[in-house]
Amino acid sequence: MTCLFAPSLNAGMNEQDVASLDKIGKLQDEQLQRCGMTVPSGTEVFRLQLGSHGGSSVFFNRNGEDCRYSLNDGENGSMYVAKTPDTAMKEVFQHKTGLRESDLDNYIMGTVVIEKDIRVLQVSKLIKCSDLRLNDVTTSTRAVTHQLAEKVHSAGFDGMEFPSNVTSDPCLVLWHDDPAGTGMAITRSQTSLSQFEYQGKEAADILVYDLGIPVEE
Repeated sequence: MTCLFAPSLNAGMNEQDVASLDKIGKLQDEQLQRCGMTVPSGTEVFRLQLGSHGGSSVFFNRNGEDCRYSLNDGENGSMYVAKTPDTAMKEVFQHKTGLRESDLDNYIMGTVVIEKDIRVLQVSKLIKCSDLRLNDVTTSTRAVTHQLAEKVHSAGFDGMEFPSNVTSDPCLVLWHDDPAGTGMAITRSQTSLSQFEYQGKEAADILVYDLGIPVEE
């Protein structure tokens, strides 16, 4: 997959996008630093993918033109992860009208562990302390969101914490120059959705009752 979450197509630049780019361009490093947080070593996050990919759920994709906060500098890849598995499922399946039980065998929920303390920018905090609004940083125009990512990365951050468009829960985009994420993240476990449980609920029940995604036998 090009990114953890379903990509949106680039929209044409409009007046709002031009204004958003202007706001992003005026952000100062000091302002960005005040909106940062540390994600401590040992933090667990979740990433859903199709297939096991050799037992690894860590992949920093350098080909992320369609992904919201990718850098696209040819050097650094991006990895999108969720803080809870239900958000990871909703992001990946947001455009699905339904699933079959057999589909759940093919999708793998990976538990990924952050290996070192990393600094990320909190988008929600940035909105509070700047002229940016939520629609400025969630627009489907990738030229805008990529510019924000480049600005944040240039300020020394390892990634960003941002609200999911489909659950509003926090997600992370992380950046690394090694696709395997050496030194930043490792795979702790992988479980097919047909076998996956979270807080006492099977994945199929989470999909149906919590996320509104039908699962047929």
